[in-house]
Amino acid sequence: MLSLFVLTEYVGIYYVYSAGIASALGAITSFLALRYWAFKRTEKKIIGQAFKYVMVSGLVLLLNMGGIYILTDIAGFQYMISKIIIASFIGIFISFPLFRYWVYR
Repeated sequence: MLSLFVLTEYVGIYYVYSAGIASALGAITSFLALRYWAFKRTEKKIIGQAFKYVMVSGLVLLLNMGGIYILTDIAGFQYMISKIIIASFIGIFISFPLFRYWVYR
C-alpha cells in the first residue's frame, strides 16, 4: 500500500502502473516471508516454489491491476479505496488458498 501511494502521489506514476510495481515488490517480500516464516516450507527446493509463486503472483498482479482500474475508472472509487477492496478480496479468496495449498503444500 505504501509503495502504491508513494509511486502514485510522489513519483507521479499512473496508479494502475504503480499498482503493478507495488505488487511486484510485495511479491518478492511475500515469497520470502511465506517460505521461511509463515508456512516454514524450506525442505522443498526453492526453484520449484519460486516458479509456482511467480505463476500465482502473475495472476494476482493482473487481477489487482484490472480490479483497481474497474473500481476506479469505471465505478468512480478513489484509487486507494479500490486497492483496499481488491487486495482484500484477492487475498482471502485467491492468494491465500493458492499459496497455502499449491505453492507451499
